[in-house]
Amino acid sequence: MDLRINSKSHVPVHVQLEGQIKHLILTGGFEVGSRLPSIRAMAGFLRINRNTVARVFSDLEREGYVESRRGSGVYVVEPPVEAEDLRRQEVLERVMDLAAAQDVPVEDLAYALLARAGAKPQEKTPILFVECTQAELDQFSAELEEQLPVEVEKVLIEDLAERVSGEKEPPWRMAVTTFFHVHEVQEIMEPLGIETVALLAEANLESLQRLTELPAGTPVGVVSLGRTCMENTSRSIEGAGLDHLNLVQVYVDEEEEVRNTLDNVRSVLCATITAQRLREFGVPEGLEIIEEDRTLDKGGIEMLGRMLRERQRSGSG
Repeated sequence: MDLRINSKSHVPVHVQLEGQIKHLILTGGFEVGSRLPSIRAMAGFLRINRNTVARVFSDLEREGYVESRRGSGVYVVEPPVEAEDLRRQEVLERVMDLAAAQDVPVEDLAYALLARAGAKPQEKTPILFVECTQAELDQFSAELEEQLPVEVEKVLIEDLAERVSGEKEPPWRMAVTTFFHVHEVQEIMEPLGIETVALLAEANLESLQRLTELPAGTPVGVVSLGRTCMENTSRSIEGAGLDHLNLVQVYVDEEEEVRNTLDNVRSVLCATITAQRLREFGVPEGLEIIEEDRTLDKGGIEMLGRMLRERQRSGSG
């Protein structure tokens, strides 16, 4: 039974137990339809009061995680998973993985989190994020807000100069963009005293794996909504060592050229939003569309987080 109770913890025993059982249900440790150990067995195993276990089972049933069957026991049912629950579980898994990788004991981490929770809440830092297409601007900004305590203002690079003109006291602590645009953004933001930070946008592993499997010399169409993103995607592929492919770049709004390209390539690499446009054109039978939505490098996001924390501690920005 993968359950543990820390009697020295400041967290009440019933809260520890309920949280662990919920986690096991949500992650498949306790499968839907399976029977939980009896109140007596669980209390004996964990060396806690039976009334505590009974209270936890009652709370879990009220919340829709289990059901009690007279004369049979308590069974796991399909949990009422909400978006907030999924986000919490995802964060928990990432924190546990990081703690294990750094050899940080889970108990120490739990105490540190409790101590930190009692401190003043960390305020969200206003930053400006700049990118060349609306799709990636929205996606990358959302990634930052999901993983860091930041409040992002999104600006297309073509609108950046107009947006910052007349700003005597810019509201942002820093400007963030991808490496492909860092010099353009720096040129505009530096006179305002705003530092520009560049992050790496990476191709996802699934699409890279599929491209690796293609035979040498395979013609692959790289289609994008914008020329810059099209060139960036090609560079990302080449940077990943996939130079065995024959990449053919085409801008999605050039419909005639796109149709010709689709007739002469074996596969097409493009973002999900671009794939929808291609299917509207009519995709030749047998043509493989590899949907490639780049993501921000996790190491870069962690670096940005450290920079923001250091600024908060020093009181700068």
